Amino acid sequence: MDLHQKVELMGGLRVLITNITLATRSGTETYVRDLAIKLLKQGHTPIVYCTHLGASTQTNSIVEELRVATVPVVDNLDAVGAVPDIIHGHHHPGTVTALLHFPEVPGIFFCHDWLAWHDHPPLLPRIQYYVGVDYTCRDRLILRHGISEDRVRVIYNSVDLDKFCLRPSLPKFPKRALVFSNQASEHTYLRAVQQACARTGIALDVIGASVGNVCIHPEKVLGNYDLVFAKARCALEAMAVGCAVILCDYRGAGSMVTATEMSQLRRFNFGIRTLQEPVHPDVLVREITRYDSDDAAEVSRRIRETAGLNATVNEIVALYREAIASHQAKLIDPKVEAKAVSGYLYRWTPRYGEYELLQASFSHLQIESERQQAEYSQLQIEFQQLQLKVNQLQAENGQTKEQSAQLQAEHSQLQNEVTALYNSTTMQLRQRLLKLPILGGIVRFLYRLVTGRLPL
Repeated sequence: MDLHQKVELMGGLRVLITNITLATRSGTETYVRDLAIKLLKQGHTPIVYCTHLGASTQTNSIVEELRVATVPVVDNLDAVGAVPDIIHGHHHPGTVTALLHFPEVPGIFFCHDWLAWHDHPPLLPRIQYYVGVDYTCRDRLILRHGISEDRVRVIYNSVDLDKFCLRPSLPKFPKRALVFSNQASEHTYLRAVQQACARTGIALDVIGASVGNVCIHPEKVLGNYDLVFAKARCALEAMAVGCAVILCDYRGAGSMVTATEMSQLRRFNFGIRTLQEPVHPDVLVREITRYDSDDAAEVSRRIRETAGLNATVNEIVALYREAIASHQAKLIDPKVEAKAVSGYLYRWTPRYGEYELLQASFSHLQIESERQQAEYSQLQIEFQQLQLKVNQLQAENGQTKEQSAQLQAEHSQLQNEVTALYNSTTMQLRQRLLKLPILGGIVRFLYRLVTGRLPL
């Protein structure tokens, strides 16, 4: 009985899933978690392999979630005592390691990013199919790495509709907005979003690693917001909940996702190809004015109709079975595979001297980073000192204004007293006496005598 017959007889598949890291909560980590748990619920046996699991004391991690769900997670393939039926590869280092460890097992490689080095597809004959999560990644596989079109598939990202439930109807005008991204910070694009929301009177919150606010359960908070700034998987989850979404990230700004544009935007996973404008407050304000609660509800309805996790996992499992059948139908020459592995190692093994150069560059960058950090800290101190001086001057200015106002009041009071004295009966009589020819002279003489102004 060959491997394919054995798999068909047993029904469930033993699937080894690779990923470059599980230490954070970025796109592929949550993708692996959702896929593995759903495969387990469907009667399959997923195993997750990753050499970077994060700190053993880390709580609320992807690794912990998987293990609580009874999905095995290993960082050493020697721990896997049974041969998998299929290798579901994310990122080439782990994918190639798994294929070499299990030399009789076919593989599928999933590409999630247009630029990431680890999404470079390994060109090994046992990889039956290459999958892009959108048409941008499909173009990378075909047009940048020379993979034939008949070996490339597109399987879109999905959302777990059991977790991401629909929120109540949106208000007529947005009141609360959310930036949902691990890249959002004061050093990237957050200020532009803050300014746009301030100009339109919308309260804004931020979720993401760069601001120290990692959200373990976004499905519990997304429904609290009317408008979400996000891309890719985060945007998809926000739409599924029923939020209006403006595509936005550090690479650029996109449009408000409308029912008219949704299908085209999803072809590119609401990702890099849809972020073609600068992240500027004017651009974002323009898109905010396109907010339409009814249209956002229609977008959400279509996403929930077409992007559910169950259907996506069914599609992936069907491709697993197709890959297993394809592998069993052809015999791979070990020499061909050895040559392919040699080519892979040639591509990714550092050349003589390159490691030292990289290490020197890293040391230089580290020193430069520390220098800039020190300058930044010094500038922060100077800014704080300047702020204290400004506050002091403002306080002194306030005191000066108060004293000036007091002196002005006293001056006005004295003016009033002088005017009153001048207009009194005594002063008027004095003025009249001084004007008399004889009596006035006598009065002036007596005044000078009393005050000592007469010569002795």
